[in-house]
Amino acid sequence: MPRRILVLSSLACLAASTLAATPSVAQPVTPPPAASPAPGASSPAATPPAPPAPAATPPARGAPQPPTTTVPPDAGAPAPGAPSGPGGPPAAGAPPGPAGAPPAGAASPAGAASPAGAASPAEGAPPADAAAPSVEAAPPAGAPAPAASRGASGAGRGRAASDPWIALPDDALGPPPPPTPAPGGGTLNRANIPLGRRGAIGVETSSFTGGDSDVSGLAIALFARMPFSGHTFLDVRVPFGLAIDEGTDAVLGNVTLGAHHIVRAGQRLWLTVGGAVGLATLSGQTHDHASYEPVGASRAYWDLHEFFPSILPIHARLGAEAHFGPVIARAQLEPALYIPLGRNEEYEVAIQHAAELQLGHGIGGGLRVQGMALPTFDNVDVRHAVARNVYVLALEPFLTMERRLTFIRTGLLLPFDEELGPPLDHTWGFRFSAGIRVD
Repeated sequence: MPRRILVLSSLACLAASTLAATPSVAQPVTPPPAASPAPGASSPAATPPAPPAPAATPPARGAPQPPTTTVPPDAGAPAPGAPSGPGGPPAAGAPPGPAGAPPAGAASPAGAASPAGAASPAEGAPPADAAAPSVEAAPPAGAPAPAASRGASGAGRGRAASDPWIALPDDALGPPPPPTPAPGGGTLNRANIPLGRRGAIGVETSSFTGGDSDVSGLAIALFARMPFSGHTFLDVRVPFGLAIDEGTDAVLGNVTLGAHHIVRAGQRLWLTVGGAVGLATLSGQTHDHASYEPVGASRAYWDLHEFFPSILPIHARLGAEAHFGPVIARAQLEPALYIPLGRNEEYEVAIQHAAELQLGHGIGGGLRVQGMALPTFDNVDVRHAVARNVYVLALEPFLTMERRLTFIRTGLLLPFDEELGPPLDHTWGFRFSAGIRVD
């Protein structure tokens, strides 16, 4: 009898131990608090915590203890730079979970209690085994920005303006702006000087033929306007003359050296100020008057000091040029003082002036009116045909062509002087100049 009671009590204790161990196995182990996601990684949707599981009944004293499952403290923590959320792979080097335990983020079977604190997938989210879209890991804080590659395709203007990691293609902002047009619409050079006032090296000729005589003359002048600065030029003129009457005489005129400066006085106005000094290379003692008189007449006595003997000329130059669309207006006022040399004892003053209108810039034509005032030539010691003549007037219709490197101008000189005129009856002249640009 006592042995039977002992066996029954042992069976009761074993049954009680079995019943007590059953809820303890199903009881979850509270995991440590989840680690915060890495900077820049997307965080999963927050889910409400599961209700706490009922407390387990402690086993009776002396009964065998059920095995306990421990969770590593770093289990479930995402690796640096890896995306966090449901379905994410475990951290590299983390020990695997207990056998039979579902992976983190997997759906719990129906009827099984969810572990406390485990995040359940949000409603409508894709399953855990679905391929998650590739997300480019953000660079760590403080790292230098990657170099933007030129020519990257698909970069838009609006997105590129707000995203510093997107490179702009070469044509993202549209074509480059058009080049700035040349000042003055192509009628000025780089220093804003009109075409006709630019530096040049060239030759100028003028011819004269008498209508009722066999006298004729030809004047040739080699000239240079060399740029000294943007608006200042050095001037050199070397005149030659050829007179044909009963014979042929050649002379070297008075060489002049000078300079002039161009001032832009307005949007369409330029002023010229300058002067020159002549060398007394033409002498009345070595040349007869018939060798230089027809040469000066070929220009209607313009620049008379170049073919007037036994003087030292001092020549001042004042000029203006204005542009009114395709029309160009020019004016000149050039007084000259003749200082006597040798047997000449008289000071002379000559004031030459001219005005012209030209239509067209690159290729154009117009009319020039020039005058030569000789207020002191009523008493001249040197024998000359211009003595006792106080004013000479002439007209010149002309054509001109200006190019970037060359220029040509030609005109018909028609004097109205009593001695030289009337035009095309007594005398007439032909003028021509050409050269190359040096600025």
